[in-house]
Amino acid sequence: MNAFWHAVAFLTRFPVPVRLKSEGWEKSTMWYPVVGVGLGAFLAVIDFLVARWFSPPPRALIDTAVWIFMTGGLHLDGLMDTADGFGSHRDRERMLAIMKDSRIGAMGMIAGVLLILFKAAAVWTLAQGPASLFRSVLVVACALGRMGAVWGIFFFPYIREDGIGVGMKEHLTWIRMLFAWICCLLPAVILLGWPGVVLSVVALLVSGGIGLVAKRRIGGCTGDLYGAMIELTEVCLLLILSLRGVEKWFV
Repeated sequence: MNAFWHAVAFLTRFPVPVRLKSEGWEKSTMWYPVVGVGLGAFLAVIDFLVARWFSPPPRALIDTAVWIFMTGGLHLDGLMDTADGFGSHRDRERMLAIMKDSRIGAMGMIAGVLLILFKAAAVWTLAQGPASLFRSVLVVACALGRMGAVWGIFFFPYIREDGIGVGMKEHLTWIRMLFAWICCLLPAVILLGWPGVVLSVVALLVSGGIGLVAKRRIGGCTGDLYGAMIELTEVCLLLILSLRGVEKWFV
């Protein structure tokens, strides 16, 4: 379970009750969707408490703020760094240098603000529907978002020599990848039915599309790209479920 606690410590702000050993880090990716389920369940509890006191607009903002806080803004930071690098339209080496820079530029700030606005707006829309459905969506979106990063790690080359992804791809075998996929597909189907299967395909398409663009532009993925995959997968799923008429899927 050392690998599982590595995933918890890396992806969330939840306290870890054990001393982590370094050898579990490379295998931790198989547990990413499980951590996503736990994060989504935590957000569902927060929403249950918030909904008793607030109307949909502040409720949505609180849910979104807790969502970002519980991840430490890690994935959002990856998205912003990716936007800065890809938005610079420079050569490969310069793009990688920009992405590695801890400072956030104009493109990164715009991407971050827009993503938060889209996520909060989608949460607001979904919060006005059945509470049980909305909370199920939180669990599924968190699980599939992290599965998006797992797919990115598995299917595309990692191009940094000293980044956080070193060793992860080599240890993410077919068996571990399938384990991760089952761990997010089962909750999706149990909580949402057949739309959960559709959403899992959407998650694969989003992360795969990002990976293909990254492979063409810079030769593969970095840790920032994995963060972007998580954030963009989550927000795409939320926006799809916010479409008019989607409620008919769940009748």
